[in-house]
Amino acid sequence: MKSKCLKTVAIALSWAVVMVGLSAFAQNAPTPERVPIGHPVPYWMQPIWMPSGPLPKAEPQQGFNPLLTLQVGQSYEGVDYNGANCGCLPPDTNAAVGNNFVAEAVNVEFRVWDKTTGEVLLDEPLNMLFGAPSGGDPYVVYDDLADRWYVTAFDSTGAGLFLAVSSDGNPLNGFATYDLTNVGGFPDYAKTGYNYDAIVVSYNDFGSLGGYAAIVAIDKAAILSGTLVTYNSVPRAQFRAIPPAQMHGSMPGDPMWFVSTDGTDQGGNSIRVTKMTNVLSNYPTFTYWRLPVKQYRQATTADQPGRPGSVTVYPNTTTTQVQYRNGHLVTGMASAVAKDGFVYPKLLYYRVKVMNGKASLLKQGIFDPGRGAAALMVSVDEDRNQHLGMTWIESSHREYLSMWVGTTTKKARVAVGPGGGFFFYSSRLGDYSSTVLDPADGLTFWSANEHIGNDGASDIWRTHIASFTVQ
Repeated sequence: MKSKCLKTVAIALSWAVVMVGLSAFAQNAPTPERVPIGHPVPYWMQPIWMPSGPLPKAEPQQGFNPLLTLQVGQSYEGVDYNGANCGCLPPDTNAAVGNNFVAEAVNVEFRVWDKTTGEVLLDEPLNMLFGAPSGGDPYVVYDDLADRWYVTAFDSTGAGLFLAVSSDGNPLNGFATYDLTNVGGFPDYAKTGYNYDAIVVSYNDFGSLGGYAAIVAIDKAAILSGTLVTYNSVPRAQFRAIPPAQMHGSMPGDPMWFVSTDGTDQGGNSIRVTKMTNVLSNYPTFTYWRLPVKQYRQATTADQPGRPGSVTVYPNTTTTQVQYRNGHLVTGMASAVAKDGFVYPKLLYYRVKVMNGKASLLKQGIFDPGRGAAALMVSVDEDRNQHLGMTWIESSHREYLSMWVGTTTKKARVAVGPGGGFFFYSSRLGDYSSTVLDPADGLTFWSANEHIGNDGASDIWRTHIASFTVQ
């Protein structure tokens, strides 16, 4: 299906040269090497160590009985490394749900399923969605206020972002595509949120800001009428793009909210909540709160069967998704805590009250999958009964990289994407996962995350989609 391209892009440099150049930018120093988008993993980037002989096939760790409080519904494989028309690592999986559709975006593919049957309805490369080649790092969001789907990703030059806006609430009916060239530099790690008035994208500006966060706000009423109107601003210095909230139930004139770690991703004992007012302006007002939380630090270790410490923990200690419902902001991240000496990443979650224009911490918690187990690529949402649903990747000395979903209620959890093999390539897991609430009932969570295939040298970075409810 062809997308309607409203603003064409001139590609001045060859794709290979551009993307190799982009890969030189760092997320944080020191930076694990990242394979440029669109390039296969070269042999020389595989670890020197190789297992001698077959490794035991580890079964996922047994959690609490999920039937006590957790019921899994749909569960099916998403776009994987071999099927993404990319040959690049990692896939950066995330998904959204709305009406009768589930959509997933990865490097560099877009797929839509029938929510009820799991049938694939659309499967196309991002260059077909945007009408031009994309550098990847895609993110998909369903806006339940406007009944629209949004997809963002690097544009063809890497100096801007593509934004695709669906024609209506059916993602099969086509998208209008825009190029946000005015963001400038190398807009990395882009995250998308929205309120009643605006679509808001935050990103790390590797142009004039040297990698610190910047924001572009898009006038929603204008873009739904076919006109791109954008506003650019810079909040207080913050690394690893502060994710904007998906503000369900937002009203006209509401502020935009963000939640992030406080300053860096090395660790801390507070989180930062940011309020943005006068959103549709190049000069919005930012207000900040530092909310004290239990100390967290960047984790150092994640194990797998056959070789301790051989799974990357990068990136961790960063929020990637924020949801707003009924006056609450909910977010989560993977980071190490004092309980195990700040070694293995655990699942940290936060619920923040934002009423009368002010922010306060309602609840914080640690979901620990077990001694010596690592929880990676975390995302959290909240249902209408204020139960939290979450996903993470888990690994340990007896468990290959597996996708889990769970809830804090009685700590119920279940593996929906079991790991099947040894993970050879290990320097980066991705940029994000996602957990979103189905707007149809306000009770069903949908999560997208990664797990390992049976052959970790080739069948790697598989993705999985699962729905579940807390009962």
